[in-house]
Amino acid sequence: DIKRFNFIKDFQGANDGASGVAALLGMIIKYSEVTLSIRFRERDAKGDWVGGPMYYIKNGLGKKWNWLAYLFAAFGVLTVFGTGNATQVNTITTAINSALLNYNIISESAVSTSNLIIGIVIAILIAMILLGGIKRIGQVTEKLVPFMALLYILLGLGVILLNIQNVPSVFVSIFKGAFQPSAVTGGIIGSMFLSIKKGVSRGIFSGLGTGSIAHACADTKKPVKQGMFGIFEVFTDTIVICTLTALVILCSGVPITYGEAAGAELTILGFTSTYGNWVSIFTAVAMCCFAFSTALGWGLYGARCIEFLFSEKVIKPFMVVYALVAILGATANLGLMWNIAETFNGLMAIPN
Repeated sequence: DIKRFNFIKDFQGANDGASGVAALLGMIIKYSEVTLSIRFRERDAKGDWVGGPMYYIKNGLGKKWNWLAYLFAAFGVLTVFGTGNATQVNTITTAINSALLNYNIISESAVSTSNLIIGIVIAILIAMILLGGIKRIGQVTEKLVPFMALLYILLGLGVILLNIQNVPSVFVSIFKGAFQPSAVTGGIIGSMFLSIKKGVSRGIFSGLGTGSIAHACADTKKPVKQGMFGIFEVFTDTIVICTLTALVILCSGVPITYGEAAGAELTILGFTSTYGNWVSIFTAVAMCCFAFSTALGWGLYGARCIEFLFSEKVIKPFMVVYALVAILGATANLGLMWNIAETFNGLMAIPN
């Protein structure tokens, strides 16, 4: 059992290392994307700034590359349904159900019904906010983000401090797994590709170009200054929050089953094993805030992509369909959702 746990711990460390390296590269890419999005943005029919990869490809490379801009926008529309919606809603339902199960409010047999109800509620909330436009999206997320980040960081640091004796071995596992992947599976080629795939598939979120779509709305005339904000965004999200999450899981010593898609329940288990079941309420709230604000942001990305492909008239129908996908995300298998999301992530990264 000890050998098996060390095997899993080293593999998780390899994933963390690969994701961290991808994030460092992502900071460079994000800076470029945001700077270009401000430099080559346009005004839409309402007079609002619109930008992102499809605009800096079209305006920066010339007419002969327009097909690449449309390709990115098409992949972007498909990507937002999986990456931005379904996987996020799945995280929300898992977090809520974990809290409800810990307090015996629902039984295991009622989880599927709970998922459906949560999915419908989230779909209604997403539709109401997104149909309110970019200003309402900003008003909601600017209140959610600071609260959720502070709460999550404090709880995460608490887990690390209470399990401080495990920290040295955890960092050894991360670096060992990242730089000596043969120690993980016994096969240097297979383990290296597996570690890179798992880590980079998450870290590549920083280089998809979607974040620059939101930055293009900024009231600024300084592309480079806005690009610096993009770097800080990746650092905070991927380096700080994701590393903190990995440390919560690894320091707490919760069992990680190899090959199984463990999402929010694994992180919540890391918190509850340290604090007790009562903390599942707070972690559920924090993770719901993370996921919900992400779903709103990706709704904006999808709207900008579909507006580029067609016109402003199709935005509202798109928002309705996007909101309804939340029901699918709440009830479908998490592993399937991530496989679909990663496929479209890769497709969108190519033209960008």
